[in-house]
Amino acid sequence: MTATVSDSFLPDQLARLFARLDPEHGPALQPLLQRLLAAVAGGHVCLGGLSGDDYARLRRSPLAGRAGEYTPLVLDEGGRLYLARHWQDETQLVAALTRLARDPQPFGGEVEAVLDALFGPADAGDWQRLAARLATERRFMVISGGPGTGKTTTVVRLLAALAALSPRPLVMAMAAPTGKAAARLTESVRAARDALPVADAVRAQLPDKAQTLHRLIGLIPGTARPRQHAANPLPLDVLVVDEASMVDLSLMAQTVAALPSHARLILLGDRDQLASVEAGAVLGDICSRQAWRSDTAQGLLAAGVALPGVIDDSAILADSVVVLQKSHRFGADSGIGRLARAVNAAALDEVHALLAQQALADIRQQPALPDAAGLLAQRADYWQALAQLDADAADWAPLFAAFHRFMLLAAERHTVAAINAQIEAELEKLGRKAVGSDWYAGRPVMVTRNDYGIGLFNGDIGLTVMREGRLRVVFPTTDGGWREVAPARLPEHDTVYAMTVHKSQGSEFASVWLALPAAPSAVLTRALVYTAITRARDMFVLAGNPAVLEAGVLNAPPRQSGLAERLWPQP
Repeated sequence: MTATVSDSFLPDQLARLFARLDPEHGPALQPLLQRLLAAVAGGHVCLGGLSGDDYARLRRSPLAGRAGEYTPLVLDEGGRLYLARHWQDETQLVAALTRLARDPQPFGGEVEAVLDALFGPADAGDWQRLAARLATERRFMVISGGPGTGKTTTVVRLLAALAALSPRPLVMAMAAPTGKAAARLTESVRAARDALPVADAVRAQLPDKAQTLHRLIGLIPGTARPRQHAANPLPLDVLVVDEASMVDLSLMAQTVAALPSHARLILLGDRDQLASVEAGAVLGDICSRQAWRSDTAQGLLAAGVALPGVIDDSAILADSVVVLQKSHRFGADSGIGRLARAVNAAALDEVHALLAQQALADIRQQPALPDAAGLLAQRADYWQALAQLDADAADWAPLFAAFHRFMLLAAERHTVAAINAQIEAELEKLGRKAVGSDWYAGRPVMVTRNDYGIGLFNGDIGLTVMREGRLRVVFPTTDGGWREVAPARLPEHDTVYAMTVHKSQGSEFASVWLALPAAPSAVLTRALVYTAITRARDMFVLAGNPAVLEAGVLNAPPRQSGLAERLWPQP
């Protein structure tokens, strides 16, 4: 969890340190320091827009140097103030992505023939195939798109193309920011990989499971740096990072730094989803523009393709960002898909009209949530699956499938905690939970802190079952199996009948309800509403005041950083 300024001793420590290092200017810089720390706590990389007296005061102080100087604060020419660590992370990431993007490594051989076998004959509007073709030529590729646009399908076929075209076997890896996202990626890739029309030698090169980025690079809290870094790079030829919107600046910089000089990097994610809770919106910054090399653009335009972005051979990321548009999950008549697009476009009239349409069977609006009994009724399938469970068979798939048929989301943690407490109180009334006891059969939990010793990570969901007379918490593993853990051995965790929208990223549920706050909130943003809607596969229900929804859709604050400007410099 990101600490706020008020609950940390760090500002007072820094205030005393700055006063000692710069007695003349240090005390006067305290308001700026507080604003910077508040910005970082809110997910910003820097404090932007400084000018006038503030800018002049910082320039006079030895505490705030120019870019490249060894000072605790860095003030760049654009009026952005950084903590030195964040400036260093941003600078290193820009340099690394620039090296990747400007070092094309096209494969020889029959590229088009290989792509024909995997994607079918070339089609002017096939952006999946275009992304794959560009990735055979370049070391850095971003494939973005909303739910159901085929990001995973594309990358599996792309990896198969790279393996088929390479003159030697390739070492490939897949990673994601959370254990939950890694498990879902593993499941999706395995299903797609088995259906590929490729030789066994090609299929054998494809990764069979994903892991967390922390585990991939050996990043353990409390250590000075990860195990894998520039001087000890990962033994990889290709790295795929899924759910890249959730990766913060520091973790992305460390991951890219750990790649060997010849490796290819492929980022997958939805640029419109919520950014990481930590500092930075890396995927959003990378995808803030699109540009194409002249020869690529000529081919697309000649084929009648409407080209997004600009033609600019000098752009650092030219030909490196493809945004998939066609959703295979939400058709043209899907209320969920149309509502998500309307929210993204801040088209308020369309948002209200869609929610008011009775003919759309997959979206609904209601003024408030039902009581705890009503919410518990939404999980009737789950409790029935628990009652019918054959613990001896140890096949937990039906129970997990039933649990994922419904999820209640909220914007704020205190709302989630209150809902979970109300549902557990209702379970006590029904006799399914002993009064005063934390543990009972059926309790769903979400891990909230990584535990490398046990192998459970932030975001992992487990379900409590009775096994041979003892309670055990069952978690799915990335190899398709199951792990049973005693409740006493679990790392920090929460009950999870409801969860925050942030925690839901990387998940999908058949039915999703979003509980709006009672009044507009800084936490309720357009990206949060969009993310909540797109967690639903079959049904989305909005519970709350339409005016609060409207305020949330209009609330789209950009995260402050210099990454987009440095990757996409304007002439």
